[in-house]
Amino acid sequence: MNDWLKDYFYYTKSERNGAWILAVLILTFALLPLVYPLLSPPSAVEFNGFEAELEAFLAPEEPSSAAAPETALFHFDPNTLPLDSLQLLGLSRKTAATIVRFREKVKPFRQPEDLQDIYTLSEEDYARIAPYVRILSRPPNPQSSTTAMAETPAPQRFDFDPNTLSGDSLMLLGLSGRTVRTLLNYREKGGQFRHPEDLKKIYGLPPDQAEGLMPFVTIPKSEPKPESEAADAKAEAAPPQPKAPEAPASIRINTAAPEDWQALPGIGPAFARRICGFRDKLGGFAHVDQVGETYGLPDSTFRRIRPQLVVDRPVQRLQINHLDAAGLKAHPYLTWKHANAIIAYRGQHGAFNSLEDVAKIRSIPAEVLTKMEPYWSFD
Repeated sequence: MNDWLKDYFYYTKSERNGAWILAVLILTFALLPLVYPLLSPPSAVEFNGFEAELEAFLAPEEPSSAAAPETALFHFDPNTLPLDSLQLLGLSRKTAATIVRFREKVKPFRQPEDLQDIYTLSEEDYARIAPYVRILSRPPNPQSSTTAMAETPAPQRFDFDPNTLSGDSLMLLGLSGRTVRTLLNYREKGGQFRHPEDLKKIYGLPPDQAEGLMPFVTIPKSEPKPESEAADAKAEAAPPQPKAPEAPASIRINTAAPEDWQALPGIGPAFARRICGFRDKLGGFAHVDQVGETYGLPDSTFRRIRPQLVVDRPVQRLQINHLDAAGLKAHPYLTWKHANAIIAYRGQHGAFNSLEDVAKIRSIPAEVLTKMEPYWSFD
């Protein structure tokens, strides 16, 4: 028996020493996780700074004057400078957008003085930015090339009321920016056009251009008030005069064509197209007040036409559980930040079942959720 044990458990002195060393190492590494915290206690980690940054990132975006880009003056070409860069010059978004539309739809700028044709550009802003205009790619002289003349779109001709037509639509008629400003100032100060010939009162409007526009002037006629009984009798005996076309009793805002919108006071071709374009991007108007959100539409004009607006059909809904970020961003009320937050939440928590699920996304402001409420579909 002893011989058998010696055959299997006999070690030399060096082997016994190695076994003891190996046993000590195993015991040391086994006890190290228990001993290490006693030798090096964990340090406290402050999350206050991280939590503050997280709250700032998830907080709703609020308009602030500090967030507006700083005004800077630099040399620029008005024929190529993008919309955002035009705003860096200290111009309002409306003025910058008018400059872009003017060079694309009316004519390119050939000299700095052409900026005065922008009716929304004030004299102060023009005097401030004019010294920095550098037209690098100068368009060809239209008098020296018939091809260049064809590049400038011809003025449009359509029936209009000079008492209500918007500035953008007046420019489509071929009026210069200075003339448009003069006409709008004339109306704001109480001036009124009663006859087509009154166009000649506008300072700066060439007589031949006024003559060309007069056949298209349509001014609704008001019935004259009799001053005496004889005038009453004369008015009764006179043959009935043809009445001016009346505005429609109501407009179905989700199916009306641009021509239908133009029948409303103050709505010209430009505003009619803009309202229909905004409606198509939304997927339809959920309520009448959304018409007033159309870019550039004066609040006074909207209040004037609001009683004639009627919602006629449901809006087109967004499939929130199926659209990608680009599809969600296509809606005017959503930004890339909102769309990416929706995609991320859907990937982590699954499909949305109700508005309450969407409201759990902290990076989407409550006002955006309210506006989007009629447009969600949770199928």
